[in-house]
Amino acid sequence: MIKGKWIARVLTILAIIALVSSGLSLNATAKPKPPKPIMSVASGPAGSLYVNFCAAFAEALMKAFDGLQVNVEPGGSSQNMILVHRGEAEFGITATLQTYPGYYGFGWAKERYTKVASLIPAYSYQGVWFAPANSPVNSLQDLNGKVVGLGYAGGGSDVTGRQILEFFNIKPAKIVNASWSDTGGMLRDGLLDAVFYLAGHPAGFIQEVETQKELKFIEISDEEFKKFIEAYPYYTVGVLRAGTYKGIKKDLKVFQGWNFIICQPDLPEDFIYNVVKSIFEENLSIIHNAHSSFKQCNLENVQYMNLPLHPGAEKYYKEKGVKLPVLPPPPKK
Repeated sequence: MIKGKWIARVLTILAIIALVSSGLSLNATAKPKPPKPIMSVASGPAGSLYVNFCAAFAEALMKAFDGLQVNVEPGGSSQNMILVHRGEAEFGITATLQTYPGYYGFGWAKERYTKVASLIPAYSYQGVWFAPANSPVNSLQDLNGKVVGLGYAGGGSDVTGRQILEFFNIKPAKIVNASWSDTGGMLRDGLLDAVFYLAGHPAGFIQEVETQKELKFIEISDEEFKKFIEAYPYYTVGVLRAGTYKGIKKDLKVFQGWNFIICQPDLPEDFIYNVVKSIFEENLSIIHNAHSSFKQCNLENVQYMNLPLHPGAEKYYKEKGVKLPVLPPPPKK
């Protein structure tokens, strides 16, 4: 009888130890509490892929952290960098085209916006020149003396398009800034000789133009790419595959940049570590299912972000053996 009671007591003690150990284990792996219950991610204009990506990102965070509310706010690639720098948004989506001059304080930036950190890659964007299929424009130099459309004044297409024209000393007869709807209409009506468009592809704008106008896409030489990227190291060379548009009959090399999520660098390291971990290990399907381009949000593309990593993100990526970004050098004086 005594022996039986002793065994029962031992079993009870072991059970208690197991429960306590289990509780400790659960607590050790529990996600840290977000630094505030309501956070925001700065996105883009209504209807843009920026809004779509940020909505998916917010949904993934709210699923990962109980009780967290993440609001999706309007913005733009340069505006979002300013908002995060000033502490007016915890997260934001931006583009390598804007972050390089923003971080170093030139071009669009009137000061240096350095209180920002890279978090996760979103999706790439590519810049293409195209013209009517029967146009005499077949190279960049053929744009001399022509009327070119660059979309909205101050937009990504306008900024990059002007950079390309200036760098290669190309002097169009006229540069037209207008809405994309009007730009497409002017090209169809023969009022524009060529258009430069910077976006994720395939893009509805170009697909719509092709329903009414046969297009060709202007090839850029390897030497031209090399010279331009030496001057503007925040660009890379990408490829649009044959068939992306009707007018692309073979793979086309294009200027490429990346959109990515940034965050405030002073957000707690353990919180951001778990933000990144939860994205890539628990809720990545939420982002991938929101748009076909968003499948580029993966560990392989971490290398293309061009701002310093948040320490929490860097810790996770190092654990996974991910190729980390090599930040472009400061601009030459």
